[in-house]
Amino acid sequence: MGIVAALLAMSIVDTSWHMLVAMLAGMAAGMGISIILMPIFVGFFGAMEVMLPAMLTAMLAGMVFGMVGSMQVLTTLEVVTGGGLTGILTLLLTYAADARIRGRSR
Repeated sequence: MGIVAALLAMSIVDTSWHMLVAMLAGMAAGMGISIILMPIFVGFFGAMEVMLPAMLTAMLAGMVFGMVGSMQVLTTLEVVTGGGLTGILTLLLTYAADARIRGRSR
C-alpha cells in the first residue's frame, strides 16, 4: 500500500506546488487508493488487521512523498523504496502497539 500511495502522490504532485497543498493532495490520494484496494485484502485477513495499517500507511506515504514531490524530483526506485519502507515500518509499529495494548489488558 505504501508503494502504491507513494507512486500515486509523486505522479500527481509537481515541484511548482506549495508543500501544504502537495501534502494534502498526497494524503487524499493515498487514502483514496487504500479505500479502493482494501476490500480485496479484508476478506483474507480480517477488517482490523488490514484497515488500520493500510489506511495509516497510505496516508503517511502519500503525505511524505507529496511533500517531497513539491521540493524535488525523485527516481522511481527511490519512491518505491521509500514507500515500501514506510509500509513495513508502519505495519511493524502497528502490530507492536497492538501487542503491547493487548498485553496490558490481560
